Amino acid sequence: MAVGTSRVATGGPGAGEDRAPPGQATSWAGLLLLVAMAVGLLGQGAYYGPAQRLLGLLVAAATLLALVAWPLTRDDLRRLPLVPAAALAGWALLDAVLLGQPVAGAAGLALLLAGLVAVLAVCRRLGREDRDVLLIGVIGTCLVVALTGWVGVAWRVGSLTWEGDGIWRASGTLSYPNATAAVLVPVALVGLARLAGAPRSVPLVVAVTGLLAGAAATMSRAGAIGLLAGLVVLAALEGPGRVLRVAAGPCAGALVALAGLVPSMLAAGQPRPLVAVAGLAAGLALAVGVAVAARPGTDTEPGAGGRRGVALVAGVVLLLGGLGAVAALSSGEAWRKVVDSRATLASPERSEALRAATQVVADHPLGGAGPGHTQLRWEGPDGGTRYFSYVHNEYLQVAADLGLVGVALLAVLLVALARLLWRARATAAGPWPWAGAVAAAGAFAVHSGFDFVWHLPAVVLTVMLLAGVVLPAPRGAPMPVFRPTPARGRESDENRL
Repeated sequence: MAVGTSRVATGGPGAGEDRAPPGQATSWAGLLLLVAMAVGLLGQGAYYGPAQRLLGLLVAAATLLALVAWPLTRDDLRRLPLVPAAALAGWALLDAVLLGQPVAGAAGLALLLAGLVAVLAVCRRLGREDRDVLLIGVIGTCLVVALTGWVGVAWRVGSLTWEGDGIWRASGTLSYPNATAAVLVPVALVGLARLAGAPRSVPLVVAVTGLLAGAAATMSRAGAIGLLAGLVVLAALEGPGRVLRVAAGPCAGALVALAGLVPSMLAAGQPRPLVAVAGLAAGLALAVGVAVAARPGTDTEPGAGGRRGVALVAGVVLLLGGLGAVAALSSGEAWRKVVDSRATLASPERSEALRAATQVVADHPLGGAGPGHTQLRWEGPDGGTRYFSYVHNEYLQVAADLGLVGVALLAVLLVALARLLWRARATAAGPWPWAGAVAAAGAFAVHSGFDFVWHLPAVVLTVMLLAGVVLPAPRGAPMPVFRPTPARGRESDENRL
């Protein structure tokens, strides 16, 4: 029987008509979503208007393309957090109206919530290969963010760093060190999960080590706490031994890279780029060496024990040599300054801002001060008035802006998101990628209690993307069916869906 080119038929309205393959359309939607995330992450987190608008247009275009190919189903309406997100956005708008305030702040929150749901909806419609491409693209983009921050400190590039308390910290393209850590840590956790399924992948080892090194260069205490929380989640889901085997190399390599960068952090001193480069190279080599030595399932291979022994010895030598070289070339003053500045949980100004926000909630318990209208002020030790634009705690920020009603609606939304992610375990492609997404979400949730990271839309949407790629496809979606087309160019009715 003569066979011509293949066609695609889909179920639902319009079945049997010649249409663009849904798989192709959703692939383009995934690429648009990747471009949107890259634009946002490389454009200061889309904190400012121009980058926000471009990010929003790209996400809207990706959503439209995905929904044209696979329209919304009842499963979408049941699983996606549409109702909780709409309720929170609606309350923000109503709160602004009741308080007689401009709705610009509420509109910004509503658009962010719409983007959150849109990213999840698009990700659910992507095929396995498209999801892999999307994740690889996000990891690559975040590597650029990490590298720019590291270069900023090593060569003292002002636009890529942030100076405070006498030290320089990496901020990269996001312009804020804590926001940089807030996105690098979740992506690194997902990378660790992927590394568990591909322990022989040297590029992936290097990528995860680079992400962790970039996060370490931010010197973000919240980032460190979030990473620890994410690793605890991974250990709880997959076992401490397995997590230790996968994470040992990249974490050790990142610490060596950080040791090489510390001499360049002292604001009163000069940058030491050669020491930084040496530390980074030693850290990457150490990570690869440890990963090779810890490869599972190689003991039965001929000569495996010898190779692992050589790799282990080489890793130890690299670690000791790298740390020795850094110690010989670095400045003790730089280390003391970094430890005094960052190895403490004390932060007087943040504590005062938290107290000021708590007072706002006490004064306006139900509706808060209004979306985007919280004023944080207090008297400093010198008698002058201090101001903070944001609370360094997004949950308390919502309480101050939208009152206890807003907090309750936020809790419902977070529970809906957690439930959606948890239920994806049964359908996710392998346990480790799913566990990585859960760990990433957990790390970001913890970090959000220490910084105003929700005010950078690209950071929030990137973390939602990490969760979205492990979600199952919606039930009832018009899945493509490929079949041969008869030579006459006509299709029989019984072959239609």
